[in-house]
Amino acid sequence: MRQISSKFIEDLKDEYLSYFLNQVKTNHHNLCLEIRSGYINIYYRGGNLLRIKKKRNGYEFHFDSKYCSNKKDTSNYNHFCSLNSNSAQDYIENFNLMMAEMDSWLEEHPKAEREFQHKLLVNNPSIIDIEYVPPKSKTKRMRLDMLMIHGDKLIIVENKFGTKSISGKAGLKEHYKDMCALLNDSQLIDVLLKSVENIAKTKYELGLLQSPIPKIDESKIEILFLLADYNEKSKTLNKELNSIENITHPIKLLKMSSSNYNIDMSKAQYVEKNN
Repeated sequence: MRQISSKFIEDLKDEYLSYFLNQVKTNHHNLCLEIRSGYINIYYRGGNLLRIKKKRNGYEFHFDSKYCSNKKDTSNYNHFCSLNSNSAQDYIENFNLMMAEMDSWLEEHPKAEREFQHKLLVNNPSIIDIEYVPPKSKTKRMRLDMLMIHGDKLIIVENKFGTKSISGKAGLKEHYKDMCALLNDSQLIDVLLKSVENIAKTKYELGLLQSPIPKIDESKIEILFLLADYNEKSKTLNKELNSIENITHPIKLLKMSSSNYNIDMSKAQYVEKNN
């Protein structure tokens, strides 16, 4: 279940971890803080900038030094490999350098879909979590792109950027199968809803949400396919949707431009198959 301890929350608010929370608040257009199981991730431009994990006698910090490699200037790779993973001060002193390293890495390894999702996240307070991985169960391991609150509804969102991402092994049909497997498993749904409640409560306490979320109606969980920069002349979308044998859980579809980051659910439409 996704949650952190009350001690972790207090340290983020009042103790030496407050630096990281303040960075997220003051640079909210570029940074976001997401709650995990016993740790937090701070994301920057769609990538995991920093993981902070609660340990018995303190905290463990991790920055992926891969962002210093596979690019023109790799001079900081050894520097970040040598940081003390238990020292908050090491990561405070290097926080801006970490973002700079990610900037230069992304210049050579652009991730358009991740960056678009990140911009959706920082511009829509209704998005409560990203990259949600349900616990192991009878279903195969899956990853849900976004979890969003709309009124008393929980919306499970699958993001697709560009026409080529719609079909194939990671296409809409396969993601829909995973989503249905989740929705048909009462234990997984229970963990999901409790995780969402924990995340929302924690974010509100940390000042990352302006108000508490309403009680979620379990019977109103929806699936949303969010498509960015889809080529309307392509027949890929209709073919992919028509390949879904049986729509047991209704699907909503929302098409957006990659330059628009505000999700308007009033424009989402239910999917109706053509076959």
